[in-house]
Amino acid sequence: MRFLAINTAAKEIEIAVCFDDLKICKSLPKAMAAEQLLPLIDEILNESKIDLDKFEYFVCVTGPGSFTGIRIGVNTVRAFAYALKKQSYGVTFNRVMSYMHSGKVMTVVDGNSGVRYIATFDGEELMLDHACVYAKDVANYIPAGYRVVSDCETEGIESQKYVPDGEALLKAAEYAIKNKLSDEPLYIRKAQPDRKEGDI
Repeated sequence: MRFLAINTAAKEIEIAVCFDDLKICKSLPKAMAAEQLLPLIDEILNESKIDLDKFEYFVCVTGPGSFTGIRIGVNTVRAFAYALKKQSYGVTFNRVMSYMHSGKVMTVVDGNSGVRYIATFDGEELMLDHACVYAKDVANYIPAGYRVVSDCETEGIESQKYVPDGEALLKAAEYAIKNKLSDEPLYIRKAQPDRKEGDI
């Protein structure tokens, strides 16, 4: 399998390359994803000595997370796929995080402003679909026997810290390709200008 996967929805930019038996991952603290992403892709392609047109697939993280980051990632892989006549797929950040643990896991993504994006998985099976909840309520959604993987601290919740080293992204991208998952952005929460009274 030959693919390039990117995650710009999280707090760090992640790039993962799978080219037959070769696997390379890089990450970078995200400041300005629009300016950082392409140079990081160039860096990993130069290091691997692989031309962009040699990939069969391009995969992006579709969310939840930064609205701007999601758009940058989705538009980048779609542009690559369109220009090179290849296929693009998408995978959620929660599913990426679920690969930090092989069993029953609840994933928690920082939504800022006191909210979290949650989803639960039993192996690769999605059990509780993606939802936006207040941070103070997260504990109420954790099923018995489930471990928690999170990219942030939530008061009262013991969790395993998500490590943005690309390893989980590689596994999630393979799942997305095998299952032909859509690269449509996942916006669980409304953008701030569109929120009405009572919206999270």
